[in-house]
Amino acid sequence: MRVGQVIIGLAGIVCVRGDSASDDGQLLKCRSSPSSSGLVVAALADGDVLDIECQTHGTSVRGSPIWHRTDRGCFVSDHFMSVNSEFEPQCSSVDATRACTGIAAQGLQLIEQHTGFVARPRADVSGRPTIGFGHTCESQNCAEVPVSLPVSQIQARELLRMDVRNATVCLAQSLGPITLNANQWASLVSWTLDVGCNMAASSQLVARLNRGEPANAVAAHELPRWTIFRGKQRDDLVSRRSAELALFQTQSLDTSYPHCVIRN
Repeated sequence: MRVGQVIIGLAGIVCVRGDSASDDGQLLKCRSSPSSSGLVVAALADGDVLDIECQTHGTSVRGSPIWHRTDRGCFVSDHFMSVNSEFEPQCSSVDATRACTGIAAQGLQLIEQHTGFVARPRADVSGRPTIGFGHTCESQNCAEVPVSLPVSQIQARELLRMDVRNATVCLAQSLGPITLNANQWASLVSWTLDVGCNMAASSQLVARLNRGEPANAVAAHELPRWTIFRGKQRDDLVSRRSAELALFQTQSLDTSYPHCVIRN
């Protein structure tokens, strides 16, 4: 459930004090858990767009124990934000009626690491124009992309979030009555973005999961098969599939499919 959207520096977020701000007051630290000791998994800059999904309780920061979970899968203390939380759901039940439309921060980091960042249109190995973190353009000059060139990394992450949401819709339509945790979901979304929706939907990986075969065993057998391009094995694909498999087999208490339930 997306309960609100705020833009750092323009509306809703104060990031100029204490733990969540950098020395120059420009970056808001988003952590892996609702705790000031949680791993910093994202640094949100001035002008960045942030969707607030739910709230939970964690370590108290300047007297406030409330933390907000963002659509990037990480948490920001309420102390550094100005959010009307009257209708904000608790994280124990967020999106409990449908699959997650986002992925955990670890998944976003995986995609960014393996696609790399390009500020201007550049052809990928198949000759398709891409920009940002692997966003595929319809035109050679990416004229349809709703941002000016060259794109910033902030803009590129917004494009990535849009691509991720499209991939989650594809997966949700392809998968049957199975359950996937947040890391399994993020792994499959990364893979779907790389191979394409149609290829993912018609794959043996999805078919075997839908037959109820053990998920970790299916992933271990099927993901490494997607490393061939034009008849040759590519080292970059081997590396990405290896990272996706490691993430898939990492335990998580959060559920992303068929229902989005965040327990932190």
